[in-house]
Amino acid sequence: MKKNKKIFLKELKAGLSKKNKMIPSKFHYDLLGSKYFEKITQQKEYYPTRKEKEILRKLSKTISALFKGNLSFVEIGSGATDKIKILLNKNIKFYIPLDISLDFVKKSVSKLKKKYPKLKVKPIKIDYSKPFKIPNFKRTTKICFFLGSSIGNFHNKEEIRFLKNIRKSIGKNNYLFMGVDLIKNKKIIEKAYNDKKGYTAKFSLNLINIINKSFNTGLNIKNFYYQGKFNSRLKCVQGFIVSKLNQSFLIDKKRFFLKKNENIQVEISNKFTIKSFVHLSRLAKWKVDKYWLDRQKYFAIFLLKS
Repeated sequence: MKKNKKIFLKELKAGLSKKNKMIPSKFHYDLLGSKYFEKITQQKEYYPTRKEKEILRKLSKTISALFKGNLSFVEIGSGATDKIKILLNKNIKFYIPLDISLDFVKKSVSKLKKKYPKLKVKPIKIDYSKPFKIPNFKRTTKICFFLGSSIGNFHNKEEIRFLKNIRKSIGKNNYLFMGVDLIKNKKIIEKAYNDKKGYTAKFSLNLINIINKSFNTGLNIKNFYYQGKFNSRLKCVQGFIVSKLNQSFLIDKKRFFLKKNENIQVEISNKFTIKSFVHLSRLAKWKVDKYWLDRQKYFAIFLLKS
């Protein structure tokens, strides 16, 4: 069994063995899952991408003033690389997209190379929920990006360990741009995770197909439905796939049981205030240098210094 499949098996069995069943959201991203996610970001209801790009367009006019000399851009969880394109200029010598779905990133990067032929690009496959190393480039200032409010996808203080790991990896006097979704009206948030065309549902339910392909469970995607709701107490969106009936299945000789209407949590998206994110950053020993907001104050991008 390949290493990645062993990790999937271990975390899948652990998550399904819990009283409140869950599967880490990182396992959504096979090629089809990545395509579904890009569709989600294009939907009218999904404000985070639109608002973040609004801020990035502001930053594109000021980034040269903020940073002098040659720059290396490192994007964690780069996906389609469409956001980083807004910021690219002649001072950026290296671009390193880091993502769990390497095939998807390679396709996106091929388009980028055509537009910026002198840009040196090296895609790397990583699971950023685990400790990882960031490549080092001499004679350039290293600037990391973690966009899309992916910082909200961590559980149980894992985000602090993640931020500490980046700080350690990039060294002193380097920078991290962090996209952060802010707390707002519950209806606006829930619409973003329940788009009318159903791409969020397809994205979440595709996890059943991924499990079937990996472990031949015989699960039927038609026996599940998706539910996404905002938890006001925990200040997060929780995405679930819900069993329509009593059913059981085998994974690696272990039988799991699902009752009718039982939830499996497959997504979490924590939301922040400016104050709560500044506090989180300081716990991880980052200095908050600046932050920018979109016009409606739905979203923020923070500039952190190591």
